Amino acid sequence: MKPKTKFVGVVFGIVLLCLKPFLIQYNMNWFYNKFSWIIILITLFFAASLTIEVIIEVCEWSKNKYNRWKAERDYEKYILGLSDKKLAIVKKFYANEYHQGYLRENDTNVIELVNMDVIMELNNEIIVRESQVEDINDPEFLFVLHPSALQVIEKNSKKFN
Repeated sequence: MKPKTKFVGVVFGIVLLCLKPFLIQYNMNWFYNKFSWIIILITLFFAASLTIEVIIEVCEWSKNKYNRWKAERDYEKYILGLSDKKLAIVKKFYANEYHQGYLRENDTNVIELVNMDVIMELNNEIIVRESQVEDINDPEFLFVLHPSALQVIEKNSKKFN
């Protein structure tokens, strides 16, 4: 059942129970003698299920918020913990005006940086002549710094200068 339906059921039951003193004056005493216990049970059921649903929603929301915070923290830790070649790549990109550079696609450091969303490859097609490249099987492609990585780097720019 939808939460809106449960809420309407709770409100309707409470209104019926609160109107008892007024409706008894209009010969509704028979109605309350026969059905008040059913109204109370249904109202309690709807209230309990609505409360449980709200608690579950709040728990899911807080869990998602915690997971997002944890992922951002781990991402920042990864970027700040880069070493050697990966750090040199990121520093080179950050020093560039457009935060881009050409790298070989089959380099394991580049593959790891792409998988961790630190850099991303632009989907440009290039035509390569064998005379222009050292290794025709592994030409250089244009990569750029990922925007989320750029935010982390700018927040901690002392390390990357």
